[in-house]
Amino acid sequence: MTPTIIGILGTENRNGVTAQMLDAVLDGARQRGCRIDTIDLNDYRLSMNPEDSEARDAMAQLDAQLKQADGLVLASPTYWGDVSGLMKHFLDCFRPQLVRFTKKGEPIPGDYREKSYVLLTSCYTSKNVNRFSGVTDQTFVTMDRPLQAAGMHRLAEAVCTDTFEVTTLPEAKQAACRAIGQDMPLRIQKGGFTLKRYIQLFFMLAFTILIVMGIQQGLAAMHLIQLHRFWINYLSFVILSYLFLSLMLRYFAVRKHRRT
Repeated sequence: MTPTIIGILGTENRNGVTAQMLDAVLDGARQRGCRIDTIDLNDYRLSMNPEDSEARDAMAQLDAQLKQADGLVLASPTYWGDVSGLMKHFLDCFRPQLVRFTKKGEPIPGDYREKSYVLLTSCYTSKNVNRFSGVTDQTFVTMDRPLQAAGMHRLAEAVCTDTFEVTTLPEAKQAACRAIGQDMPLRIQKGGFTLKRYIQLFFMLAFTILIVMGIQQGLAAMHLIQLHRFWINYLSFVILSYLFLSLMLRYFAVRKHRRT
């Protein structure tokens, strides 16, 4: 089966670095035999007003088109530490298509469940500053959150830094984006790298246990706890494991984004 990959361009600069990143990813997917298409959000009138018939027609057209895709590629520059207004407006307006709501107002995945996606962004910030400060993190979080809520699988991310007065995507970044596109068919087939996530969880747990046991031994050496007392040992192990594992899960789930 030939996958269909659709790119969503969320910037008014149709020929800028972000658009070139999207083109490179789609070109890589095309080289692997994928059917590709591009949606330029500048071409659509979107609104959350239910009485706006033009906006309703545009949303219905986008929904019908995107439902045919196996993978989506969302591209937005980072403005003021977040996505462009164009991309944010699209995600806000598209919420009813991504999720359904229970009688209690709780979101549940809609018709896009199990689809895959790639996130792209660019920023003026230098590589080193972005590496340590994570200027582009919130951009990824803003795009990632609604797609995760929709039950979709994130396949990859790409960032291009140092884009101030840059009009052409660097060759190395072009190659990296093209490689992401080339990998998309295989990654879509694997369905979100479930096995990889379990392997990551195993090593996270192993590392947590190692740290916790080291702390316990240190506390025992200072005579602050007695390891021969089962319940004290058990409770301290559970509490410390919970704290370390929750911190690591927070890092991998929210903060671990590509920064260079």
